[in-house]
Amino acid sequence: MLRRWCLYLQLFSTLVVWNVVASAESNAVQSRQKNASAKLPVTTSSTQARNSYEKAMQEFEEYRITETLQDLRAATKADPNFAQAFILISRMSQDPAEQAAARKRAQQLAMKVSPSEQLLIRWLADAQENNCLPAIAAMNDLLAKYPRDQRLAYLAGDWLMQQQRYEQAITVLERALALNPNYAAALNDVAYGYADTGNFEKAFAAMDRYVALEPDQPNPHDSYGEILRMAGKLDAALEQYRLSIRIDPNFGSEVGVADTYALMGKELEAREEYDRAIVFAPSNADKVQRELQSAVTWIRENNRKQAERALNDVARHAHSAGLARLEAEAHRILGMYEPDPKTALKQLQAAQDVLGEEHEISASDHDEELARILRVRAARLAEERDMDSASKALNQLETMAGTSRSQVIQLCYHGAAGAVLVAQGKFAEAIPHLEEGTGDPESMRLLWRAYTSTGATSDAQSIASKLASLNLPTVEQALVVPQFRVSLISRAEQP
Repeated sequence: MLRRWCLYLQLFSTLVVWNVVASAESNAVQSRQKNASAKLPVTTSSTQARNSYEKAMQEFEEYRITETLQDLRAATKADPNFAQAFILISRMSQDPAEQAAARKRAQQLAMKVSPSEQLLIRWLADAQENNCLPAIAAMNDLLAKYPRDQRLAYLAGDWLMQQQRYEQAITVLERALALNPNYAAALNDVAYGYADTGNFEKAFAAMDRYVALEPDQPNPHDSYGEILRMAGKLDAALEQYRLSIRIDPNFGSEVGVADTYALMGKELEAREEYDRAIVFAPSNADKVQRELQSAVTWIRENNRKQAERALNDVARHAHSAGLARLEAEAHRILGMYEPDPKTALKQLQAAQDVLGEEHEISASDHDEELARILRVRAARLAEERDMDSASKALNQLETMAGTSRSQVIQLCYHGAAGAVLVAQGKFAEAIPHLEEGTGDPESMRLLWRAYTSTGATSDAQSIASKLASLNLPTVEQALVVPQFRVSLISRAEQP
């Protein structure tokens, strides 16, 4: 029953975006002359604020987020009633307190701006408050209202990418490129969309155009490095990252170098690069995130003592900085890595307890991290044959998935349901759930096992190839992919 409900929600959301795109294009044809220059209005009484805002948006398109936030803050200082600048600060800030304060201020000011800006505020505020369907509806209304606004289409496509709605993001970003084929920011994001859906030929073509348009900017090379890494071209990725560093040593591409070294098995070199990146981190959230990525290198080396020490340090630093999501994530990773089931469950409970404390955290960040914790809990309990407790965690996830349109929550539910069914030996029933998460290493590993157990040899070979070539600098990849590659080699060598 829930699977049908989840699929209905996914289908509904997809149809909404596709129908709005189609209807927007139709409206554009019917009213091309009338709306040729129509763009989302920007309401401010201050010329200085408007100039700071426009500078910020240009920096956002160049992925200079630190500078973007600085100029948006300057805009709100010049005009304390600048609602659109406040909601964009909330959208881009990684500081939970600033995010919440800016969102609240934008909502308070909403009635003083145009109806279209009210839609923008509703979209981005509802997204952070985990009201996904109203957020999507507001976004779609804006896209339909301003079919010729390339920046609005880019903003929507960028948001959809962060929501892991890659096919929908591509559709909206391609619309922006239809308006302006040389729109560099849209080329950047659409290249990621193609890469995330496995179409590297189109991804590289978009990146080539992006680099040609802005050869002296750091982000084109940084992005190209990441997409090359996703495709398994690690040496070429390092070349692009180093180009980015030469262009702008302060841009932050050391993180990309570190992530690539980590995937190459050069963990010491990776930690040295992370250390450099941590020193120049533009915010506490960036600093703790980079510390977390560095801690994962110890997992890749299977150095349990150092991994536990580093992850506990991350949890403490996140707690001191008021970063509840990252604190909970550090405990969750400890629960994923810990071999002893009881100790693992204690870490998962610690992660859940963090989310239950009084912290400044958006509803979307809270609920999505809780879903990740419950997924790990359900899977670990199922592995230990504690099916009653596993079912309780799964039921909680099912309830969350039934009331939230968050893609993260949906995928966590399906991943947990598939893991529990595999543990019960119900492979055929597990397959539809696990097929929902074919970008997640653990779901892919379990799906390979389910395909193999049901005799779906061709499907098993296909998912095995995809999993073995997964090059993401995440803890999930570190825990699953290297071991899976070794197992494939071992199986191939058997007579």
